[in-house]
Amino acid sequence: MKRIAKSCITVVALGGLARGATAQAPRLAFAAPSPDIRVSRDVPFDSAGGALLAMDVYQLPRARNTRTRPALIFFNRATGADRRGPLYAGWARAAASHDLVGVVPDLREGAEARDFQALLRYLTSHGTALGIDTAAIAVYAASGNVFTALPVLEQSSLTAVRAAVIYYGTAPVTTFRRDLPLLWVRAGLDRPEVNREIATLATLAIAQNAPVTLLNHPTGYHGFELFNDDDATRSVIEQTLAFVRQATLRSYRLALAAGERDAAAAGAVQTGDYHEAARLYAELARSRPDDARLQLSFGESLLGDGRYHDACSLFDSLKDRGLGYRDLGIPAARACARAGNADAAIGWLKSIPSRFLPPSLASDSAFTSIRGRPDFLAVFSIPPG
Repeated sequence: MKRIAKSCITVVALGGLARGATAQAPRLAFAAPSPDIRVSRDVPFDSAGGALLAMDVYQLPRARNTRTRPALIFFNRATGADRRGPLYAGWARAAASHDLVGVVPDLREGAEARDFQALLRYLTSHGTALGIDTAAIAVYAASGNVFTALPVLEQSSLTAVRAAVIYYGTAPVTTFRRDLPLLWVRAGLDRPEVNREIATLATLAIAQNAPVTLLNHPTGYHGFELFNDDDATRSVIEQTLAFVRQATLRSYRLALAAGERDAAAAGAVQTGDYHEAARLYAELARSRPDDARLQLSFGESLLGDGRYHDACSLFDSLKDRGLGYRDLGIPAARACARAGNADAAIGWLKSIPSRFLPPSLASDSAFTSIRGRPDFLAVFSIPPG
């Protein structure tokens, strides 16, 4: 955990550069925004201990003020004039040009999470009047801001946020939401430690079967929107904004919700929690008895949970159900061998065409009890003795 925190501290300077870079007027690698973007400045959203917190809202004109659009909030530690630095103003204009509402709020140092929660409460209650689709709110966080933002975004209770974008940063997160589509953007020329941490954390998210997309910018430095003014950077930005639009669609959210329990069960298998996987798959299998692929996954979870007799019996019921020879035959052979049903195990191995049978399976620990049998050796063309 310390190593993650350290790397985020080393990259937090990007935020300061973006805010303090106005004197040098850096060229930002955004496509030319629409000239029709309207900016509502200093819209108040909370009063904290007498301090007024406000935001700038960027969007294209609305027909008779009736149309709402998805919103993209930029989670950046800055207040007042500092929040209008060229980087985040550029991002907000780019978002607005892609038919989103860009929101750049005050987030005070040391109170970022608290101020962000206050912003969400305001937007969910009053966002429609600002042109925001309150059921389609996404959040962008980059660099050192990720260390604070990502743990907040991954809280299961934060259902007001429908999608997240994370740029070149990590945080101490151990569990990822399966209802939060997340785009993780990696700068290929970033510091090796930062990219190693991104790879480690993204691997965890994928193992949990969370809806995470990893986008690599192989020729981009940390802060490539400022430092790599080229078409490769603009392509990443275009893909980012397209992701926000797609991930906040109601139809996409419904599709994720419909498959959430399946995703959770598969994630439990991939992280080695076979007992939880078997519990989840048992419920799913009862509701969809004719789904052979689901039943196969249930059987694999039973095998992982050590319920070998149940798994062997379930796999037997899946014969002639259109499953792949190896997909069914290998776990079935393992389960039956561990259940003490040697004949069934040998039968399953024989059912797999030799071209699909991995030679390494001959030394699989599941077959220790039958490895000396002549019919087992014959399956793998191993001479007896």
